[in-house]
Amino acid sequence: MTIKTKSPKFGYYINLDERGEFYADVRNIKGETVFEISIDGGEDCSNIFEDGFMKNKTDMNGLTDYLQELKVIPKDGIVLSMMEFESHVEKTNKVEKTTKKASKDLAL
Repeated sequence: MTIKTKSPKFGYYINLDERGEFYADVRNIKGETVFEISIDGGEDCSNIFEDGFMKNKTDMNGLTDYLQELKVIPKDGIVLSMMEFESHVEKTNKVEKTTKKASKDLAL
């Protein structure tokens, strides 16, 4: 997947995947949950995987398309796996710190 630098990024965190139970959430750059997926393993429950929106639990393209369709994230938003998102957040924080330091140095 090609990651556009200016597109808003969101992180997909799988918190529980055990014995028929599944819980994951999608977070914005501030760490706030914007969407949750919760499956309790019951036979009658509809879910994002069985309904065909995601091919499997790691289908970032399917999840991105679904959340854009629901207008949970903007049309140019991208959902990244937890590891990709954490790396992105770390890089973003480093750039912001460097920019702030440079601004302070220029002000002196």
